[in-house]
Amino acid sequence: MANGICVYAESYKGKLEPVAAELVSAAKELKKTTGEKIQAIVLAEDTDGIIADLDKLGVEEIYAVKAGRDCSQQDDAVSKAIAEMLKKIDPSSVLIPATPEGRSIFSRVAMKLGCGMTADCTEVLVGTREDGSYYIRQNKPSFGENVFVTIITRDGYYPQMMTIRPGVYAPQEESAGGQAKIEYFDDIKVGDSKIEIIEEAAAENETGSILGAEVVVVGGRGVLEDDNFALLEKFAEKVGGAIGGTRPMVDSEMIPFNHQIGQTGLTIRPKICISFGVSGAIQHTEGIKDTKLFVAVNTDEDAAIYGVADYGITADLKDVLENYLKL
Repeated sequence: MANGICVYAESYKGKLEPVAAELVSAAKELKKTTGEKIQAIVLAEDTDGIIADLDKLGVEEIYAVKAGRDCSQQDDAVSKAIAEMLKKIDPSSVLIPATPEGRSIFSRVAMKLGCGMTADCTEVLVGTREDGSYYIRQNKPSFGENVFVTIITRDGYYPQMMTIRPGVYAPQEESAGGQAKIEYFDDIKVGDSKIEIIEEAAAENETGSILGAEVVVVGGRGVLEDDNFALLEKFAEKVGGAIGGTRPMVDSEMIPFNHQIGQTGLTIRPKICISFGVSGAIQHTEGIKDTKLFVAVNTDEDAAIYGVADYGITADLKDVLENYLKL
């Protein structure tokens, strides 16, 4: 019978991606109820460093395939090998990062295993059936930003697969390591890919700058007026902060989608968050609820944003920004 909470350990150039620590944290929350072992699967050209880092996160079982080559972007070939790995491991659930790689590979894996997959979860919880068995309640926003839904995999279909958005779980802290059971699947080979990489270029507007920032400056609908965004940029530069925003900021193309904060964007945990012209809809505030110090500026003294902010300033954002920049 399917058993185990399996984490896909995404990596790049032989290094474990930070999001893996978040998935292990989510897996440990599930384990508190189900008692299942936490597993991880690794597929890479060089697996040694990845396995060592996973071991420090408290993973109990690590299953690996040495690809023999760099398989970046070769999702057709990689998905076949991962499907074979999961058939051998037979976990009850698989936690996948909701990254371009995770979505691309595991949508293919889901088809090969006939098990389906829930995309972009912001929370995973354990439910209990009448017979005492467990299942995963996969929570996610849907229909744009308007509805929050719970998806449950049909009984008898395993593994339960879901992608989880980066940032929604705090990363698991590292420990000494050396406790994990490690097994290599030497009989699983990564076949030829029909995808050919012509050129690689560094991405612009990297999301990492906002996920790792200690100070984040957030703009809402109020920033769209006049030259307010230019003022916001100068303010962010002066305080050493990264710029994020609400959906109107993305729709107006002032910021890229990968800097949108909220249920349909990123979840951030900076030391300081300062928002300007943000009304405070729950679809947005869900992405900043764990901020250590939150300051909000809004002209509406009854704005919902004050319900989650530590400090509020009822004022025109332009006046606040211009006065600060004069200092």
